Amino acid sequence: MNKEDLEAFALEAVKTLKTEQDLNDFRAMLTKITVEAA
Repeated sequence: MNKEDLEAFALEAVKTLKTEQDLNDFRAMLTKITVEAA
């Protein structure tokens, strides 16, 4: 995934974040994906 793809994904995902818990869940998911990809 290149930088432009990642930015587009993040911008779409941000639209669904309504609460701090949503943000925490999203952060945890991104961390998991990053660790698995490494």
